Amino acid sequence: MPLSKSELKRFLAEPRIAHIATTSVHGKPRVNPIWYAYEDGCFYFTTRMGRIKGRHINKNPNVALSIATEKHPYKAVCVFGTAHVLNEGRDHWLMKIASRYGKKEAKKWFPEVIAQPDRVVILVKPTRILSWHYGRGDDKRQNKGESMTTVT
Repeated sequence: MPLSKSELKRFLAEPRIAHIATTSVHGKPRVNPIWYAYEDGCFYFTTRMGRIKGRHINKNPNVALSIATEKHPYKAVCVFGTAHVLNEGRDHWLMKIASRYGKKEAKKWFPEVIAQPDRVVILVKPTRILSWHYGRGDDKRQNKGESMTTVT
């Protein structure tokens, strides 16, 4: 059974590393670890548009995110959506993202990134979210072909 709305919100509120999948100009997948924030059903992360990830998103904004626990029984969330560059509130979101991973890290990281002119915040509004919790037997449900789609 997929995570409930409240379980999903609690799971995504924890400062886990997400992995984002983008598609290269040659059609090959690329995966990168990222810090993220989750708010009001949307995901926010940052990149520089001159970097490979930024160039991929510029050419093909379809992305996927994977966020999971590291200990058994595993919980995981997979997100599919379209990436959009936010045009307002960049510094607010940069601090919000960094603060999730520790005040010390945020204080060190923030001054450096706000000085980068091509640094942007990306918004991903999910078109589909899959989630599961193997501690509840979701592996057996998946083996039967049952959907793990989370209703948000």
